[in-house]
Amino acid sequence: MAKKRFFANHAKSSAMVVSLAIHAVIVVVAILVVVAKVIIPEDPDFQVKKVKRPTMPPKKIQVPVDVKKRKPKPRLRKRIVVNKKTFTDIKMPEISGIKGGLGNMGGDGIGGLGFDLKMDLFGGNKSMGNELIGTFFDLKQTQDGKPIKMSDGSYMAALNGFAKSWDIDRLNGYFKAPMKKYSSVFMIPKISASAAPEAFGVGGIVKPKHWAAYYTGHISPPETGRYRFCGIGDNVLLVRVSGRLVIDASYSKQVGKITKWKSDDENSRKYPLAKERMVIGDWFRLTKGKPSEIEVLLGECPGGHFSCQLLIEQKGGQYKQVPFTYKEESGTRPILPIFKTKEIPAKLVGKMKVNPREATLEGPSFGVIK
Repeated sequence: MAKKRFFANHAKSSAMVVSLAIHAVIVVVAILVVVAKVIIPEDPDFQVKKVKRPTMPPKKIQVPVDVKKRKPKPRLRKRIVVNKKTFTDIKMPEISGIKGGLGNMGGDGIGGLGFDLKMDLFGGNKSMGNELIGTFFDLKQTQDGKPIKMSDGSYMAALNGFAKSWDIDRLNGYFKAPMKKYSSVFMIPKISASAAPEAFGVGGIVKPKHWAAYYTGHISPPETGRYRFCGIGDNVLLVRVSGRLVIDASYSKQVGKITKWKSDDENSRKYPLAKERMVIGDWFRLTKGKPSEIEVLLGECPGGHFSCQLLIEQKGGQYKQVPFTYKEESGTRPILPIFKTKEIPAKLVGKMKVNPREATLEGPSFGVIK
């Protein structure tokens, strides 16, 4: 019995110990929970409340401007036109490597020093297509302005030397004007010989005598056929086509001095033309669509006045015939068209002073069709 009581009391003690242990654990857990809540607080929940702010009107900001640094308003500048003679007082060196020379530049050229787009009887200062390019030479001085002793006889001898080969290098030793001219027609009435150097922009440094103007380019006929030039020059007018001299229409006093060419037409130097007698050239063949080289040489010997008239005739062509009387000659003569490489500008027609009983503006153009 005693033994049973001992085990019963012992069981009660064990149960009590277990119960106390369980309660102790519960208490410890509770304490830890409380401590955790105290030590680690929850994140606060912030909510932004909308606040009405007063609206302020925009304020204009004024930036101080330095009057001294303020850029002035652009002013319209007056265009100053300088007389051509301003350029002629300046001797310019030959400029190479520029196609067409300085005259090929657009606008008013360089500073208005005589380079403009005005067209005169020696051509325009800018190519518009289908013109012959002209170069001016003064045989009385070198390129650097040193004088060359030149008489009428030595002038003709110099041109004779050039005409033997038409090698432009024979003229390059003389003064060459930097400006080029672009001409599509050669119809110059009797004018002052000073007009040529002035047209090429060197009027102030070249006296109006012993000068030459060489033009070169290409022509093509409106139809294939045989053609010939007719005309007169005072003092010099020579034309070469495809390397062949086809007319020397220089003034009668210069016959045989520049070339030995002679016309084989019985009517040469019979018909009146520009108060002189018209020279009739040789026939040559032109093919439509095939450009042929042409070279024209103009020149003035003693100074005073200069003129040249260049017409063209097609073999078999029908031309108006008119009666004429000139000094001891009389009869009928054809009205031939003016040689041209394109239509003649209206502003030149009046300057050419064409006599309708000697020449006509109506006729074909010989410009190359590109």
